Amino acid sequence: MAQAVPVPHREEFYGSDDVVRRYARQSLLQLPEQAIFERIGPSLADSELLDLGVGGGRTTIALAQRCRRYLGADVAAPMVAACRERFSELLKNPEIRFEVADARRMPFAAASFDIVLFSFNGIDLVGADARATALAECRRVLRPGGHLVYSSHNLNWMDSRRGIRWKGLRDFVKTQRFWSQMRRINRSEWPIAERAWIELLDPLAGGSNYYIRPQELVRQTLEQGFEELQLYDLRGQRIDDPQQRARLMDPWVYVHARASR
Repeated sequence: MAQAVPVPHREEFYGSDDVVRRYARQSLLQLPEQAIFERIGPSLADSELLDLGVGGGRTTIALAQRCRRYLGADVAAPMVAACRERFSELLKNPEIRFEVADARRMPFAAASFDIVLFSFNGIDLVGADARATALAECRRVLRPGGHLVYSSHNLNWMDSRRGIRWKGLRDFVKTQRFWSQMRRINRSEWPIAERAWIELLDPLAGGSNYYIRPQELVRQTLEQGFEELQLYDLRGQRIDDPQQRARLMDPWVYVHARASR
């Protein structure tokens, strides 16, 4: 009988010193984020931006001084504390701050922001029952026409290894091990080919993670009061054709949508 893979508790995982330190070392925008913010363009300078699920501040350096007002928020208080320490110089500017906030019930007034960025698949951690609530909360705190930018795990990727671009032998071995653990602790969920979305226990991320087909990702986002939706792959390329979206195998997908006016 295979030995069970221990899955750490979500709060314990993201509040641990090791994970906080690892997240606090990250500082680069991903290619789809770069492409989306280039598209948002000059209007960013006059925007109030909510960096939701900010973690250790990966996106802070690239965005905090490019917008009029910046708020980094995370449900994990240790992550927020790490950001305050890491960006103590930036915090001398009163228009830059960090706060603890839960995406499912944000302590911000309606129509407070021009942009909400919910990156690194943070929405996949709120739970399947609360996903629509989190999207609705993003819509609530955005002004009409405001930008929502977020990423989500692609269920297509769990169907096949074809979407993996190996970065050497170590990456190959690490990913194979992760894949095997995922299949073992979630064996009761397979086959998944007909599923539009699924929650799977993740041995590396403190609890469960949500995976979704690109077509369903579009549907859920539009259903919560968004429009003008665009999908981006991890190379920063827009994927507009429905058939290309259905075949997209990247491990996760980026969404750029506008709050309905």
